[in-house]
Amino acid sequence: MYRYLLCVAISAVVWIVNGRWLVQAARERITSEIYIHTGVGLFFTLLVLELTLGSFRLWPRIDILWIQMLGFALYVPSGYLVGVSFHALHSKGKSESADPTATTTFVDSGIYGIVRQPMTLGMAIWSIALILVFQSSLAIILGIISIVCFWISAKKESEYDISKFGEKYREYMRKTPMWNVFRRPGRS
Repeated sequence: MYRYLLCVAISAVVWIVNGRWLVQAARERITSEIYIHTGVGLFFTLLVLELTLGSFRLWPRIDILWIQMLGFALYVPSGYLVGVSFHALHSKGKSESADPTATTTFVDSGIYGIVRQPMTLGMAIWSIALILVFQSSLAIILGIISIVCFWISAKKESEYDISKFGEKYREYMRKTPMWNVFRRPGRS
């Protein structure tokens, strides 16, 4: 019972905080933020629904153990990418709002020197992990929608950053891949 209440409380907090950022992004017409916050909301909705109602088998599940283990293993790189991204933006960037990702300083070192959009990549990998862990029709649907939201957010963020940082960001885009962590920076 406590598990369900905790999940619902976490989901409510996520939607309230995330909803504030979503409304702010809509007011400021920052498309990338609208997509990322929608993706985050769907991601946590998927997580809460699977951890609470999913245990009652209200929708079909497969439950193949080795696929679940692969999903759990993907939590590590996804958590790392999201955590390191937040840390880099918080410590190197200068935020003028409650959103620590809304920096006014151009950050291109650390994880941002390897991949241009590590936070959205981490959240997309995390969504894939949830699909593999829960293996349900709901997980597939909400997971894919959230991955698409994160992908669009990453693309729109690049457009936004070009308008914000100009030619410096265009050069950064030529050197650093958006999501491909296996391509060495500076190579085509």
